[in-house]
Amino acid sequence: MILSLAMLVLAYVALAGGREWLSPGQVWAGLWNPDDFLIQVLRLPRVLLAIGAGMALGLAGALMQGLTRNTLATPDVIGLVQGASLGHVLVLVAGGPPLWGAVAGAALALALVSLLARGQGALAFVLYGIGVGATAAAATTVVLQRAPDAQVAQAMLWLSGSLSRADMATAGLLWAAVAVGLLATLGFGRALSTLWLGDELTLALGINPARLNLLVLALVAMLTGAAVLAVGPLGFLAFTAAPLARAVTGAEPPALLPAALMGACLLVLADLGARLLAPWVSLPTGLLMALIGAPYLIFFLTQDRRGMMR
Repeated sequence: MILSLAMLVLAYVALAGGREWLSPGQVWAGLWNPDDFLIQVLRLPRVLLAIGAGMALGLAGALMQGLTRNTLATPDVIGLVQGASLGHVLVLVAGGPPLWGAVAGAALALALVSLLARGQGALAFVLYGIGVGATAAAATTVVLQRAPDAQVAQAMLWLSGSLSRADMATAGLLWAAVAVGLLATLGFGRALSTLWLGDELTLALGINPARLNLLVLALVAMLTGAAVLAVGPLGFLAFTAAPLARAVTGAEPPALLPAALMGACLLVLADLGARLLAPWVSLPTGLLMALIGAPYLIFFLTQDRRGMMR
């Protein structure tokens, strides 16, 4: 409840705030007036995109943390975001349809990490993921060095995690992916929570861990790819959302819906900060997200030195 309220408040402030601040009446009128350029074209698509991408990455992070019982095993740490970026850039440079490049890149990165770390535990999963992510990031740089200047400029803006080119069509596609993710988690949310207690108990309850793992991994790849396609590769969001959501709400792991709502709150807050701190320029939202997430990562590592690799 508290996270839903926080998300609504932040969404209102994001609609009202900017170079020109709007009153509540102006915001309300703009939402219902299709000719209101400031709300309908500049601010509403950006807010919807931030909420959708935040929910997608927050949910994907919580799913991976629940599946692996490892707080560090999130899409932005284990290479999925970087894989999605490489897939999108390859399709962009090749001139193909960009819709599936990011999703395919995330899926391939996740499949590679899972294959390399199979049977080796949580620490190996994270370390292999970091290696795959670094490799994908390096490959992205190589591709951009060989691309035409116009495509490089377009890709660099996207890679910075900017929401400045948000539009309703992109927001609609992203929200479709989020809806699929939320509906799917309703079906196996309880089953996923039993994984925190071990595979033996999961089997005793009649749940097939292998089938559940495959379903969760497919969902994580879809959510990560859709979010990265829409807003670019945002770091720390998937990692930060679920632990903060559990701290605020007291929910038990994996806390899927709270993590999705917290992800939305964090990204709307980061994008609002990017617009308000320097309204005369377009600061990348990814920069503000890093300023929020990086200190939390340092805090987490100092507070959980023994348990972080579980």
